[in-house]
Amino acid sequence: MKNTTMLTPLVDQADQRFHMKMKSGLFLIMLCIALVSVSTYAQNPRSDKYAERQTFGREAFDKDNNIWVYSAKFAETFGMPPDYVQELKGFEAAAFRVQLMGYATCGYGGKAENCAPEKVCLTDVYFDEAKTPLPWANNQQNDWLARYNSLRWIQVQGDRPITPKVPPNVIANIVIDGSATLHPFADPKTRKEVNVFASYTNPRSDDLSYGHIGVYGYKRAAVAGLTMLSFSYRCDTRNSTKKDTSFRFESREKIFSPTLARFHEFLLPEAFEKRIDEHVKASQERDREFYKFITNLK
Repeated sequence: MKNTTMLTPLVDQADQRFHMKMKSGLFLIMLCIALVSVSTYAQNPRSDKYAERQTFGREAFDKDNNIWVYSAKFAETFGMPPDYVQELKGFEAAAFRVQLMGYATCGYGGKAENCAPEKVCLTDVYFDEAKTPLPWANNQQNDWLARYNSLRWIQVQGDRPITPKVPPNVIANIVIDGSATLHPFADPKTRKEVNVFASYTNPRSDDLSYGHIGVYGYKRAAVAGLTMLSFSYRCDTRNSTKKDTSFRFESREKIFSPTLARFHEFLLPEAFEKRIDEHVKASQERDREFYKFITNLK
């Protein structure tokens, strides 16, 4: 009995070591299987398929920072994952992001060194102009607002690159003229400027509830025959009563005046807008904490 009692702890310890080795062995087997699985579905940077280029393998990759919504055809064309396929009205896809401008606003709290990086909220919208032609003012194929290069910082009297002029053969909207937006659209009959308006902050749905949306860039026939427009939309909060957000291409005398002519309308779906809401809310909270910190610096 004495010998048995003395051997029991040794047997237990050996048994524990055996089980630990078994667990370690199983873990290593599972890890090897996982690594094989990862390498099987590793990112392929040369693929035409979006999902394959955005799948992490063993190499570093450029991760897309956009929030997407797209049609089934768009997903098929570009190999997008099925998660954000929706039936869309008036457009083929949209991509929202918050983008750093590359410069800062300084002087918070009365000190020149207190700076906060500037950012812009952009939504790229893709159109199939074979189905929904847009009212272009001329044949220019692409343009970008001068906010991302050195033109942002230079100007002479009457010529500010950040506020581009309306084309010479287009009758400008007298309020929007001089704003930070491109002016690519016009009524082909009257030559009055056509702008983009959206209703998302006002609970009403009449013409006067639609505010102006800046066009920050465009490229016609950008990819697979699709035209891409980059809109200044949105860093602010959407009205809680709104569902789908209506965008209209219209001509008006002023921003908040009755519509003279309407050329196209598209709707950003509520599910997409809710994902933007979450991103905007988190971004606003980070901004509040940052500005609270930076203005309290001694």
